[in-house]
Amino acid sequence: MRCIGLTIVVLTLAASVVTQAEAEQGDESALLQIRGQHVISSLFGLPAVAARPVQTREFQLSLEHSNQFMGGTTSSGESLLLDGETSELTLRHRQRFGACVQLEAVVPFIQHSGGSFDTAIDEWHAIFGLPDASRGDADFDQINYSYTNANGERFAVDSSQSGIGDIQISLQRSLGCYATADSTGSESIVRAGVKLPTGSSSELRGSGALDAFADLQSPVLTNNGRWRAGAAIGALYAGSSELIPNQRSVVAYGSLGTQFVAMPRLRLLAQLDWHTPFYHSDLRELGGIAVSLTAGLRYLGPRDQSLEFTISEDAAIDTTPDIVARFSWTYRASGGR
Repeated sequence: MRCIGLTIVVLTLAASVVTQAEAEQGDESALLQIRGQHVISSLFGLPAVAARPVQTREFQLSLEHSNQFMGGTTSSGESLLLDGETSELTLRHRQRFGACVQLEAVVPFIQHSGGSFDTAIDEWHAIFGLPDASRGDADFDQINYSYTNANGERFAVDSSQSGIGDIQISLQRSLGCYATADSTGSESIVRAGVKLPTGSSSELRGSGALDAFADLQSPVLTNNGRWRAGAAIGALYAGSSELIPNQRSVVAYGSLGTQFVAMPRLRLLAQLDWHTPFYHSDLRELGGIAVSLTAGLRYLGPRDQSLEFTISEDAAIDTTPDIVARFSWTYRASGGR
């Protein structure tokens, strides 16, 4: 539980020693909005971190693509195999209401497939001596997402599937805010939201149940404007899904991130994300604390736009996908438009 402790420490420090960051163009958050969960965990409504407040409204289009190869069996008879690639095309819209509150809607379109990156990832692991869970012994570019519980009940997705996922709606409030300006980073953010069961659970695009979450994000810590850091911590109440028994109803999650201002328009970012297990299981993919490490670039473009590219790896082996790539385009409208 060291991740939980580290997050709480950062939040405590942020509340006591934060200094006001300069208001600049674009989202100056030190945190990245990556979900980066394997296909069974992503059924639930674990949200990406809340974005810093905007002046009026924001639109974001992002593509997140993951490759996963993991699984195993237990003495109790559980069996899991996650072999495939999943793409999530997401449209986000945020709208500010008054000085302190904003509403966000997140609509994902999800595709599960065999993909085409297995060979490249296997070679990458071989070059750097990274563990690959015997990836090279399996057929490349195939899809097989399957689970069998201790009672012999099984579900499987072994052909490409696509469609809308579970929609998220959230409301966030800044604790100390400005009526007409973008976030300066000096305020904390509290957020609450729900995930609606709009995606098909049989095609692994949703859990088939309503989820609710609430979280707290620290102010942005800054050091002379070049380095920034931030943290978030929260809890998710997961509605009961019929796919896998022994589900946990409450899951804790959090993020620790840092940003370096490399150039006036270029930011370098790194982030650690974690969440407690969704299931009571001896399989580490289902029953272990998930930890991922992400590194990326953020470019602040003209006309209130920004571009972001990130790569994530499973810091705790097999608890998140082997690799997740994310690209996003964000437009933040200025006041009066």
